[in-house]
Amino acid sequence: MFDPHHNAVDNYYLVNGDLSGAWEGLSRDVLVMNWNFGVREESLKFFADRGHQQILAGYYDTDAGQIGRWLETVRRLKIPGVRGAMYTTWRQNYAELREFADVVRANEPAGESRE
Repeated sequence: MFDPHHNAVDNYYLVNGDLSGAWEGLSRDVLVMNWNFGVREESLKFFADRGHQQILAGYYDTDAGQIGRWLETVRRLKIPGVRGAMYTTWRQNYAELREFADVVRANEPAGESRE
């Protein structure tokens, strides 16, 4: 609820009021779970520029390959502080977890395997 490119805006969804500027109270040591795939460039840059480390919260019951597009954006924009990726499902669907993990591993920089 701290992303001005997503939900930290006036009249977001069921919020009664305005969340604009909510990020101002967010300490730099807070690890951000970034789930804004739709405008990921803007969100990734926004939080990186504020000094936050980030975890990419991907999948959300779409295709497991989507996390590869997240990671390509991180590489292309040279976003610092991205620490990992989280498989996220609304439907308890873990059928694509292995493919998701394979895509993440395939996109790890050389020499940085987490195994």
